[in-house]
Amino acid sequence: MSRFCLDANVLIQAKNGPYGFDIVPRFWTWLDEMSADGTIYSSVMVFNEIAKGSDELSLWARERRRSGFFTDPTEEVQRCLAEIADPVISKYEPQQAEPFLAGADPWVIAQYRIDSATVVTQEARAGINSKRVKIPNICDAFDVRHVDTYGMMRALGAKFA
Repeated sequence: MSRFCLDANVLIQAKNGPYGFDIVPRFWTWLDEMSADGTIYSSVMVFNEIAKGSDELSLWARERRRSGFFTDPTEEVQRCLAEIADPVISKYEPQQAEPFLAGADPWVIAQYRIDSATVVTQEARAGINSKRVKIPNICDAFDVRHVDTYGMMRALGAKFA
């Protein structure tokens, strides 16, 4: 079974865009169903970013904190984080590397890498000479599969009729 680990921007953009809670509530039910069988999940670091808010998404996330949707990093994930941090620090300027490493993104990539999951992110790959640290570029460097929200939904046969 393929597993998909969600970046925060997947949830944020879904809420703010085409899958708002009031527009397509079935999307959010579907996420719960896919999470219940272990197909879709996210890192607790993503939870920490989202739960800071006071909107409908932060409430949704807080209601799912202990459901298994948001996983805590294992020791193996923590070790993998160091493997990800070293090349980021060596390739990027500190003003780009430090904010990336301080957020959820490297934790998400480490979680995906350890679980052999597919990373789901709405970030676009940065150009080869870009100084911006982007999830798809780091995934490519570590041979981690990544798709956007639509790629995940197509792979899982999602239908919201």
